[in-house]
Amino acid sequence: MQRRNFLKLAAAAPAIAPALTTQAEAQPVQSVCLPGWSSIPLRKANKVEVLYKTAHGQPNGLAIASTPGQMWVLDQGAGHWITLTNVKDGSTVREFQADVVGPSGLVQDGETMWITSTHNSIIVHCDLSGKTIAKYVTPGAGRIYEREDDPKPRRSPLKPAWPDMPRGIGPAMTGNVGNNTGKGLPPGHLPLDAEEGSGGTGAHAIILDGDYLIYACPPARAIFTINKNTWKVKSSWPVPGNRTHGMSWGKDHSTIWSSDSNLNAFFRHDAATGMIKERVQLPDDSPVIHGAKMVGDDMYFCDDMGWMARFRI
Repeated sequence: MQRRNFLKLAAAAPAIAPALTTQAEAQPVQSVCLPGWSSIPLRKANKVEVLYKTAHGQPNGLAIASTPGQMWVLDQGAGHWITLTNVKDGSTVREFQADVVGPSGLVQDGETMWITSTHNSIIVHCDLSGKTIAKYVTPGAGRIYEREDDPKPRRSPLKPAWPDMPRGIGPAMTGNVGNNTGKGLPPGHLPLDAEEGSGGTGAHAIILDGDYLIYACPPARAIFTINKNTWKVKSSWPVPGNRTHGMSWGKDHSTIWSSDSNLNAFFRHDAATGMIKERVQLPDDSPVIHGAKMVGDDMYFCDDMGWMARFRI
């Protein structure tokens, strides 16, 4: 998408839903990164079920496998395990480890896989045993900046599924989130002798569309479509919140579902334009959305306390 067309799309964002009513305008609005987002048609989610423990304690990404009834579960723990599971009960088919740091998303592409290695801002292409084929930069990566109207970060209401299992993502930046530069200084501050800015993170969820990868990038507050052969960005869409996470195709390729962990909601996009057609709001006490995939009529999503959940979407 040309830059001028993207700007036209962003400017047209308020038209994604009917005009705000006077009452809606009077209500407080959370994270208005996308103009008019609060006017998107909203419905409450059906009952959320917590189904079973995942094989490892910090699941962060899901991907549909080539074999029906199976799903890949990506763990962001220090082991960086990728487990092929049976959807119905979470039992393990096989698993492997990948060369990633704090990963958040994955997608199977034939006999290979693309993984978003979030905490070093790399997208990794590997085979289905975890052997790295290539590593790529992540357009849109950087520091996740904070806005004054951002929602508060959601914390899981669930207890760890594996309480004796150590938590953490392994070697990575620590204390380097939002306006905290990890230097022990006030918000946003760097030492006076600093010669470069303080790090950042990369992509979260990732899905496949032929020669294109579609990934959510929280630092840019956008969803990118990139050609996996030329590594040129085709388009980018703005998103409502500050923590876009799991994504899934709908029942066909006319719809993409994205989610936001802090807004605790799923958003239905027109796959051709990125326009948001609907918001599905989860209850306040639901698990925190991390990886997400639609299976039949159900949206499966994992909470990084080690649990798999679902609801009828």
